[in-house]
Amino acid sequence: MSAKPISGKLIDGVFRRVLAQDLTPALQVRLAESGLDLDQGTHSEYPRETWYRAIEETAKALYPKDDASLQLRRLGRHIVESLDSRKIVKGPWLSMAKFLGPRRAMMKAAEHSERFSPVKLELHEKSGREVEVHVEEDRQLDFLAGLLEGLVGALGGKAPHVRVMSTDGLKSVLSAQWS
Repeated sequence: MSAKPISGKLIDGVFRRVLAQDLTPALQVRLAESGLDLDQGTHSEYPRETWYRAIEETAKALYPKDDASLQLRRLGRHIVESLDSRKIVKGPWLSMAKFLGPRRAMMKAAEHSERFSPVKLELHEKSGREVEVHVEEDRQLDFLAGLLEGLVGALGGKAPHVRVMSTDGLKSVLSAQWS
């Protein structure tokens, strides 16, 4: 598991931009109690534990009837889908990525993952409609799976499904498939 802190820019982007309209006053109080006070200015970085707690609290609040793993998966998908539906990701970028297709667009994104993601990704092509994703992470894998499912769907993949293949306490392997 990576102990690397989470960038304040990522926190700001996810919670103040993407999820802003989903955050009720009660959820904002729970986030503040978890170490993420959105009424305060953004810090340059946050402890990873703060990120985990904020993601869990948000998933619980948005999907209270689901079990914890489904809450996390649904939140991951919701974040990616919101980037598109709320016009946070601009049309030309998404159009170009769709033109490349899920596999090629994800391979390109993984090349730059260290700059944009708190989780180092390594993709291995398995077939035209499947990639194996190696991540330096062992927590909230259902959240990562939901993010990947949302990404594959946004890139034009039909019926995306991501499953956790293995985890060893430091790294995990996920399989992303689509039709």
